[in-house]
Amino acid sequence: MNKQWVIFSSLFFILLVSVAVQPNFDLNDTTEDIENQIITIAAVGDIMMGSTFPTPILPPEEGQDLFSMVKNDLICNDLTIGNLESPFCDSFKPDKDTSNKYNFLFRTPTGFVKNLVFAGFDVVNLANNHIGDFGKDGIYSTKQVLAYSNIKYTGLLGDIAEVKIKNKRIFIIGFSPHYGTYSLLNISKAQRIIARLKRKGDIVIVTFHGGKEGYNALHTRDTFEYLLDDPRGNVVKFSHAVIDSGADLVFGHGPHVPRAIEVYNNRLIAYSLGNFCTYGRFNIKGVNGLSLILKVDLDTNGTFIEGKIIPLFQESPGIPKPDSIGRSIKLINNLSQYDFPLTAPDIDTYGIITPQKQQLTSTR
Repeated sequence: MNKQWVIFSSLFFILLVSVAVQPNFDLNDTTEDIENQIITIAAVGDIMMGSTFPTPILPPEEGQDLFSMVKNDLICNDLTIGNLESPFCDSFKPDKDTSNKYNFLFRTPTGFVKNLVFAGFDVVNLANNHIGDFGKDGIYSTKQVLAYSNIKYTGLLGDIAEVKIKNKRIFIIGFSPHYGTYSLLNISKAQRIIARLKRKGDIVIVTFHGGKEGYNALHTRDTFEYLLDDPRGNVVKFSHAVIDSGADLVFGHGPHVPRAIEVYNNRLIAYSLGNFCTYGRFNIKGVNGLSLILKVDLDTNGTFIEGKIIPLFQESPGIPKPDSIGRSIKLINNLSQYDFPLTAPDIDTYGIITPQKQQLTSTR
């Protein structure tokens, strides 16, 4: 009897100790841990909030309501990025031949930068064909205005944005085929730059301004593109190459229309996010007026987890608004399936983007 009591007492003691040392699982703690392993990035295409050149075409009240209907989807992210398609300057002379009808020039008043701040933009790309419309003075003014507003910029030679999110060092670099920017045309050099950044940081985001323009630019091909005689690069070859060298997310703009999305080696590529806010001087008819906010969830190693297309359209003369019928979702899904049948992600009717099962097994 005593022996049985000793055995019972020992078992009870072991059980008591094991319960006492069990970790205190809390659902909130688990949710918080998961959130800390995900970095959410929002990206948009071309931004031109109005121009004073050649004659003023500007929104009322310095554009304070331009982003009011889309702000909530821009501010609730770890990082929000856009392509600034016009210099911030209040004067200066044009740096292009104004007699050439194909040369469009934009000059946005410096006070309009507050609209980017209001909408939660953290980084803007300056690697495009309009940031130099008013020469070095216009570029210098733009950089000063952005720096004063605590908005980082990237894309011009020497300018690579760096942020730290959830203890991860993230680089954002812009490329284009235009003078004074990191070159979209020199792919081998781009690869060396990306590889160097990846060695220094945890996540590398590449944004580019390239490809031909307009309705005829909807489809993305693995071929070199031009606008008239202006070389605009092979955006497929470029995007694949920078991912092979360490880039974790690639998104483009420049064609002024949305383009396809693909998943390449567990990384997302969006070939064009189209026009986001192009006030007064852009063609926004038909597909040129369809827009989106692209949201992307990456893990802390940069692997693509999930994304979302938030469909927008531009109401004349160029104000971004939510699109309740989701035209950008349908368009991008169709383009993706047609242009990249083997690597297109799954895009459901709500715009949720997920890798196809066979894509999850691929590696760099």
